[in-house]
Amino acid sequence: MIQLHSFIIFLTAVAWIPYIGAENEATTNVVTSPSSTLNERLNDESIESTIISSKRRKFKLIQVQIIHRHGDRTPITPMNDIEYWQSTLPSPTLLTKIAEGTTVIRHENVNGVQHAASGRGPFGKLTVLGLMQMVEVGSRLRNELHLDDDADDEQHHLDDDGHIHIQRGRLFSNKNPIHPNKIKVKSTDFPRTLQSVQSLLIGLFPDGLPEGTSIDIDARHTNVMIPDPQPRNSKEQIEMEIMLTKRKHIQERELELKGLARKVTQELKSFISDDVNSAAFGIGEDCGDKDDQKLSLTWSQLSEIMTCLKVRDMLPDTISIEEFETATSHSAWKWFENLRNATLAKLAMNQFMTFILDTLHYGHNRSKGIQVNNNDNGEDDETMLHIYSCHDSSLIGLLCAFRLQQPAEWPEYGSFLKIELFESELVTPEEEDNHTNAIGEKEYYVRFSLNGSILKCQWGLGENDYLEPMNMIPFHHLVDSITREHNE
Repeated sequence: MIQLHSFIIFLTAVAWIPYIGAENEATTNVVTSPSSTLNERLNDESIESTIISSKRRKFKLIQVQIIHRHGDRTPITPMNDIEYWQSTLPSPTLLTKIAEGTTVIRHENVNGVQHAASGRGPFGKLTVLGLMQMVEVGSRLRNELHLDDDADDEQHHLDDDGHIHIQRGRLFSNKNPIHPNKIKVKSTDFPRTLQSVQSLLIGLFPDGLPEGTSIDIDARHTNVMIPDPQPRNSKEQIEMEIMLTKRKHIQERELELKGLARKVTQELKSFISDDVNSAAFGIGEDCGDKDDQKLSLTWSQLSEIMTCLKVRDMLPDTISIEEFETATSHSAWKWFENLRNATLAKLAMNQFMTFILDTLHYGHNRSKGIQVNNNDNGEDDETMLHIYSCHDSSLIGLLCAFRLQQPAEWPEYGSFLKIELFESELVTPEEEDNHTNAIGEKEYYVRFSLNGSILKCQWGLGENDYLEPMNMIPFHHLVDSITREHNE
């Protein structure tokens, strides 16, 4: 990975400038905006809407979990023009380069069923554009998580309410720099997610990994990290999906849009291969009318095909923008409508939630000085940054399972959910000028955000002092609320 950041930019910039501008303008604008402004704005907003705002405190970010969607990809549904879609993929040489310094960990002798959404041949694969997007995401995360190289480690941010944010809300600093030993990576075992996180790591380490180091990518938990594994993890989930799909308001909406689904399917016939049904995927998509499925693709397929075509100005003129937006919005609505059901969210996402909650517990215990052995060799684990490379469905599932605000838009390529764990202590009036000493018991808070926008959490709403959704939720309140309900 030595100097790969510059190498990749040089290799791809000229050919892909039109796509980078057209497809991911919003992401690019966010990446290049000053990270200090973003961090300080989030800190100010968090405290303004948190139950602790009446007391002066200092906050230290002690752990971050990043759950990101992969970058731009080719359609998962098989298409006719194989040669064209093949031309959008990174070369084998480039893929070998981005993989340097990483090792993918898989179960030995695994012969599991391949998920339909993993794609076949050139389909469902990360494009060159997607690779570049993920390098940018890595660069953005480095700016958000690491104090500027020329900044003083003791430089803190004082918000409008007098609260102190150690290292301006950053996880890493010059005295405690980002390092492979402080990072753990998990990914679904799809080529596009593995290559996406490898690209992200290039942006995170623009000068390459330190000599003699490497990063393992744990790809052994695919069925845990997606809400729609094939086959499902339990019979109960299958039954719940069928039941939810049959709800009256869902059926009425499906009937209303049946004509649109058939029309769009017909208009896309010249683009798609004959074996399109082999690529069906999604929550509840296998529960519909079988006769209808013969006449139209699933909403997930229609949405993903049209999105890939529209980005490249290939969407047929016979499909209007209104029809495109109606179809893609309905697909997103169905996902949220089903996964907002508390029972389905638990069945589909409980194991992934457990990963995340266990990691929060580890960060909390380590901060309190409790010895934690979280390594296979039994040694103390110094991990501070946990990265999960997965899918839009994973993000939607977690947003619903953690009962977070629904975002205004479907998570685009490269979107990431950030889960931050803060250690907090009271500052006494006598120590206000010091800004580093504090007294009293440490308290811990969790903050969720999607692409820099804070999402309030509704777990345990109305209980204890958590009377309305806050930008930061007390760690113990979050964990206790989830554990209590899931154990009922």
